[in-house]
Amino acid sequence: MTNHTEAATFRFDKAMLDQLRLEAEQKQINLNTLLNQIVRSHIEWYANAARAGFIPIRKGVIKRLFDSLTKEQVDALAEDVARGLTDETMMIMTKERTEESIFELFERWIRVSGFNYRHEISEDSRILIIQHNMGENWSHYLSRLMEHAASGFMNIKPETQITENALFIRIRRVRR
Repeated sequence: MTNHTEAATFRFDKAMLDQLRLEAEQKQINLNTLLNQIVRSHIEWYANAARAGFIPIRKGVIKRLFDSLTKEQVDALAEDVARGLTDETMMIMTKERTEESIFELFERWIRVSGFNYRHEISEDSRILIIQHNMGENWSHYLSRLMEHAASGFMNIKPETQITENALFIRIRRVRR
């Protein structure tokens, strides 16, 4: 599918535009690319996140909270949160409820959270590797969240491996 582009002209406050130019330079990309990234991020996440129940919170707060939980509490929380990924949440954030949209939502959240990650899609599986630096309980939570979401939405169980600061998830595609 080809992306069609269209030219548009916008006016920015000079100080804001200078900051955008500096950020583009630091990222070694042009201003147009940076603005496209910002707009895409807004449309894919920020425009609807609050209505879907997401809030911004510092990583340090989440890490401290998760460090204080037992594995059983983390499991229960992951199950509750996965149950909360209702059709309504999926429709607000991705406009559909499919295997693809679940991964799309999860990947958008990983990206806006600033985690390093790699997403590989092959003919027989989908792999997500996430480096979060937030501790073993956070790894455990994310793995259990994906397990519950995958079994609830797709009726499959992902393979997961966790370390203190990273997570590996593989979902094998069902051959029909």
